[in-house]
Amino acid sequence: MGKPRKILSMQEGNLTKKQQAEKQLQEQIMQTGAEQLNNPPRWLRDSIAKKEWIRLVEQFKVLSVISNLDLNNLGAYCNAYSSYLEATKKLKGQALTIEYTNKAGATNTIENPLIKIQMKYSDEMRKYSSLLGLSIDSRLKLATIKLTETKKSITEEFGDI
Repeated sequence: MGKPRKILSMQEGNLTKKQQAEKQLQEQIMQTGAEQLNNPPRWLRDSIAKKEWIRLVEQFKVLSVISNLDLNNLGAYCNAYSSYLEATKKLKGQALTIEYTNKAGATNTIENPLIKIQMKYSDEMRKYSSLLGLSIDSRLKLATIKLTETKKSITEEFGDI
């Protein structure tokens, strides 16, 4: 299996002018709009998920990194966020362990099942946040790209000072 492809601004090796132009054209072809993100989808689970959708889309528009292709991942993240909050609210004030009586009649102390639910949605959020660029690592990569682009445009405009 080959290496994962990188966008032109993340390319570390030297490319010929022709290779750069081809890569730039490929990136332009793959760009899509973001108009489908203006309104939260109907399939979001509740108002909390919809509010999170609106909040994130506003932030993503500032960064200019989200498109219509991200709709499903963003929706899944928002639903996981809402479910995580619900589990956290239900867990608030409850004990972390509970008494459980099994079929044989024996009583055991077990972890509160809400903790597993909370962790499940926390993992879902982490997975989708990585895909969407919500982690600090992915934002730092984006900042590096934007800084490189800015330096390049300054050099093109004013020359190498």
